[in-house]
Amino acid sequence: MGSWLQLLPAVRVAIARHRRILAAACAAAAVLLTLGIVVDAARPPEATVTPGSMALRLGRDEAAVPVLLVDQQLAAAVSPGDLIDLVQVGAGADAAPVASGSRVLDKGTTQTGFASESSAMLVVAVPSSMAAAVAIAGAQGSLTLVLHPAAK
Repeated sequence: MGSWLQLLPAVRVAIARHRRILAAACAAAAVLLTLGIVVDAARPPEATVTPGSMALRLGRDEAAVPVLLVDQQLAAAVSPGDLIDLVQVGAGADAAPVASGSRVLDKGTTQTGFASESSAMLVVAVPSSMAAAVAIAGAQGSLTLVLHPAAK
């Protein structure tokens, strides 16, 4: 412990002699640190595709579209990977097909907060050219589905 105390006066003298050089070095380090933080903050985050992400499950010309179904029990009847037809139901007996051969990518549950009491959400893969029309119909919550038989 005594050797450290003997070095203190020598360190104090060295700092006093080179105080301008030390101040310039500290200022340069602060500027470089600040620039590094600013550059990192300005860099957009890199898109990562994890093994379970929907991007891996989409085909070349497909888009993932969330849709609200009229009935929660319909969402319970399908599983990811199932092929379905989406049909928009009106107030009367009119029904209009919105998309056929859509693939279910994911489905919401009340535990995840996706579903409300009267409707349930599915995420389906549709052709990119139909994505906007399916999204508009799906946002209205007036869709039902027709389940395709499983391929054998």
